[in-house]
Amino acid sequence: MENTNGAEIMAMPIDVDDKGFDSFIDSEGLTVVEFWDPWCSICAEMAPIYEALSTRYGGKAKFGKLNMRENKKMADLYEVYITPTFIFFREGKEISRLGGLLQPNELEIELEKQLSQ
Repeated sequence: MENTNGAEIMAMPIDVDDKGFDSFIDSEGLTVVEFWDPWCSICAEMAPIYEALSTRYGGKAKFGKLNMRENKKMADLYEVYITPTFIFFREGKEISRLGGLLQPNELEIELEKQLSQ
C-alpha cells in the first residue's frame, strides 16, 4: 500500500474492543483477529509475525488485535482459552482458528488458504 508520496504505508493490526468487535468482523472479505494477553510471552513472540503479515496482506484482509485482559466478553463468547488465538472470519462468521506458539509460516499458510476460498 502506498500513500500519495509513493511511500509505503504500514498496515498494522487495529486494536479492537468488545464494543466494536461485531462491526469490525462483520465486513466483506477476510478478517483475522488475534486474541492476546499482555502477560503472554508467546503473544510477544508471535506479534512481529502477525504484524508483518498484516503489512504484507493489508490490502487483501483486515487484521485486528483484541486484548483479552481488557475485553473478556468476546474471548468468552468465542471460547478462547489459549493465547494467542488467531480467529479468521468471513462476513462475521468464524471460519478457522489457530492458537498457541505457531511455526513462523503456519499463520501465513492458513491466511493464504482462507484468501483462496
